Amino acid sequence: MSDDIEDRPDLNTGNAWSEMDLFDLSNSIRLGDDIPEIATLLCRSRREVRDKIAELEQKGELAARIADAAKRTGGYQRPPRPKTAT
Repeated sequence: MSDDIEDRPDLNTGNAWSEMDLFDLSNSIRLGDDIPEIATLLCRSRREVRDKIAELEQKGELAARIADAAKRTGGYQRPPRPKTAT
């Protein structure tokens, strides 16, 4: 068993990506969520999320999906998150 957090499986790890998954991925990127947040939202490994982002970029689809997410959400931007102490 790998202890690598990047490959830690989750509920949807290995499943096909639905259109809703791709919308949530694109909208999360648009909102500035980081990879761990997106992976948690989508119940996927971090590596799986990174790989899907790279795949969409390579196909030239990511920017259009992000624009579509903005359109479908009315351009909603969540309020800034408070900084956490490190």
